[in-house]
Amino acid sequence: QQLRHPVLHKLWRARRAEARLLTYDSQALLVDWRPDPTAPPVQRPAPPEPQPLARGPMIICLDTSGSMQGAPESIAKAVVLEAARTAHRERRGCRVIAFGGPEEVLEHELSFGAEGLSALLDLLGQTFDGGTDVQTPLERAVERVQQDGWRQADVLIVSDGEFGVTPATLDALRQAKQALGLRVHGILIGDRETIGLVEVCDHLH
Repeated sequence: QQLRHPVLHKLWRARRAEARLLTYDSQALLVDWRPDPTAPPVQRPAPPEPQPLARGPMIICLDTSGSMQGAPESIAKAVVLEAARTAHRERRGCRVIAFGGPEEVLEHELSFGAEGLSALLDLLGQTFDGGTDVQTPLERAVERVQQDGWRQADVLIVSDGEFGVTPATLDALRQAKQALGLRVHGILIGDRETIGLVEVCDHLH
């Protein structure tokens, strides 16, 4: 009682120093927490899942150059068709840019109707047999994501990876990533993982 009193605790300390306390007992309490083996399991709430960065517009760059002829091109076009079907089903903006060599570029923006799907199939039915110029489709994709309605878009590159990227295009991509949160996904058809593809893509599948 005296130890907890604002004034009498001084009297207690004085009596203790003079050895005039009648009794004095000091105790320490240690609490050892251990799980009860017989207790029922406690269901801990699951941590909240992060909000997925999904359901935004898609800009698909499809490689139809000469190195893609045959089975690689068929696989790439099947992937693009499935991505376009997903965009159509979820009412998401989708723009397909098919590219080959220099000045060999075809573009189509998917519209939600039979005509839009028919036009997409016509685009997928075309091909180029020249080299690979990825600069033009990437530059057009960067221009598109800076326009209203496309600022939350991601870029998907479907290619065998046989290309390089100029420093100017890489700088434009980095600026778009920093300013707009642009993400670039790559789907590699085959096993030719080039430095250009690694430098461009944030996620490579």
